Amino acid sequence: MDWWILEIITVVTLIAIVAILGPLIKRFGKAYAADVFRANPRTGKSYLVLMDFAYYMIFGAYILFVIKWEPDKGWAQEVNAEQVQGSIARIGGMILLMGLLHGLNVLMLPIIGRIFTLNRRLDEAPDAPIPPPIERPTDAVPATRHSQASPQPLAPPPPPVDLGSVWQPGNT
Repeated sequence: MDWWILEIITVVTLIAIVAILGPLIKRFGKAYAADVFRANPRTGKSYLVLMDFAYYMIFGAYILFVIKWEPDKGWAQEVNAEQVQGSIARIGGMILLMGLLHGLNVLMLPIIGRIFTLNRRLDEAPDAPIPPPIERPTDAVPATRHSQASPQPLAPPPPPVDLGSVWQPGNT
C-alpha cells in the first residue's frame, strides 16, 4: 500500500478516537461535574460547554499538527514497518495527551468548583459587613492536656403545655 493510504487511515483513526471518546468522557463526567458544582449548577453547565470547546480545539489542532502531506525522508513509497510504527506513535501520543488532560481536569475540577462557589458567595453579598477579628484575652491561662472545663448545667426544660385548655371540641 502507498504511504498516503496509511496516512489517511491514521487521520481517520485519530478523528474517530476524538469523536468517540469526547462524548463518552462528557457522558460519564456529568455526574462528577454536578457533584463538584452542586452549589452553582449553571456554572457547572457553562464549564462543561467550555471544556467541550477546549477538547475539540486541542485535539483538532493535534490532528492538524501530525498530518503528513508528503513522505518523511527515508520513507519508501510503499509502507514499511517504520512508517506503521510512526503512525501508531501518533495515535498513542494523542491518547496519552487525552489521558493526561483528562486526569488533570479530574484533579483540578474540585478546586475550580470551590473557587467558583466562593466567588458566587462573595458576589451574592457584596455589602455584607466584615466580622471583627476575635480578640483573645491576654491574661488567659492556656489549657493543658489534662485540664478540662467544668460542664455547664443544662437549662431547665420548659413547662408542659396543657393542650386541653387551649383547644376543646366544639370551640372554634
